Amino acid sequence: MDTGSLLNPNALDPATSVRVERVVRRAGSAAPHPLPHFHEAAELIWFRRANGEVSTEYGIFPIRAGTVLFLPSRAVHDLRLGAGATSWVLLHLDPAMAAGISATPRWHCSPPGRERKRLTTAFAGLAACSDRSADVVTLARLLLEGLPQPESIAGLACVDLALRRLRPALDVVAEATDRIVSIEDAAARCNLSPSRFSQVFSQAFCTPFAEYARRYRLQVAAHRLMTSDLPVSAIADQSGFPNPSHFASAFLRGFGVSPLQFRRSYRTCA
Repeated sequence: MDTGSLLNPNALDPATSVRVERVVRRAGSAAPHPLPHFHEAAELIWFRRANGEVSTEYGIFPIRAGTVLFLPSRAVHDLRLGAGATSWVLLHLDPAMAAGISATPRWHCSPPGRERKRLTTAFAGLAACSDRSADVVTLARLLLEGLPQPESIAGLACVDLALRRLRPALDVVAEATDRIVSIEDAAARCNLSPSRFSQVFSQAFCTPFAEYARRYRLQVAAHRLMTSDLPVSAIADQSGFPNPSHFASAFLRGFGVSPLQFRRSYRTCA
């Protein structure tokens, strides 16, 4: 799995408020490519085996075995993990379910022994459950309510200023999924010239702004294919693509299957 890929349709199935994902990378795996991103869903992550850091608008936090990380809805983040064997359990949470936990990322590195054992048991139980099991929601709520108190961020690396500065551009991409957001519009929202904005964005996100926005619209389209019976032509129009043919070509390049194949595959597995 390419962690943080915008082309992973990580929006939640409407039939559940929690989605559980267990990620395992084998020894010898290369370090994931950097890719700052955000999701509509909130995230709760338990790193069973890892070494690296997570960069957010609010701080750059170290990650090692036992780290617990809560990311509220639409919190921009970039998991910068080292090469080699890594494993973690990731919960995608309905924003309403996670409301009241924290408006900013919460981080706790290597809880004490008893607390670590409790978290290990709880996350292992979640990883073994079906997303649609009532036990998943119950366990997720218990984990959220029993999160360790966040450690002080004093002394940690400074905030990622590029992520904070570019936040208005990310917001307009998320809000205007039915149209192509121009570089001029995005740059103006960040109080930057188009040329300077393009440079800063490409450096921070390792991809041009237009490509980032296109990938995000594809992700939204994938979720609509999963959760609605709208015809592909309507989804193409709602996702800012000029015609169904253009949409189908972009979707095939992004996901490796056509929109209809994607929909059939999802419903077969659901």
